[in-house]
Amino acid sequence: MQVFFRHILIAAGLLLLMGTGMAQQGFMGGIGPTVETDQGLWGANGRFYYGPNPHICFGPEVSFFPYQEVDSEYEMRITELNFNGHYVFEATHKLGIYPLAGVNYTIEEERLIEMTSEQEEVKEFGLNYGFGAHYNLNHFFAFVEFKGIAGQLADQFVTVGLVFILSKSTVEPEH
Repeated sequence: MQVFFRHILIAAGLLLLMGTGMAQQGFMGGIGPTVETDQGLWGANGRFYYGPNPHICFGPEVSFFPYQEVDSEYEMRITELNFNGHYVFEATHKLGIYPLAGVNYTIEEERLIEMTSEQEEVKEFGLNYGFGAHYNLNHFFAFVEFKGIAGQLADQFVTVGLVFILSKSTVEPEH
């Protein structure tokens, strides 16, 4: 698992070294792998954001972690529904860093590996916090993001991925 995670980070780093700039405005959709840091669970993240200007974007996200072994007896599945907002600080013309904040609804399911009828499901709301960075490429953004959840099901996640511009705003960005 650690080798796979290193490859993802190296690929994200290489993506950050290339490309041309554009503003983060309009509608965007993204996808990428995500890892839950406590149990080391791997999943996928999808997002749909709207950026009314080059500094603000917000929208829903979903992350899904299929059943994975967490110890010798149990396995866990996590489904997360989020609504997050970012305020992007442009470090350079192409590189943006941002804090994130939002709300979260998590569904955690645990079951015995032996596939008995014993299963536990917990559903809770929480608050998201975190930070990230993105790099403007020709027709998309590469990003890396840390997100924590404050609440009953407190957790932390790291996501690396790509965000594609679906429709660009007609307002010209400030330079």
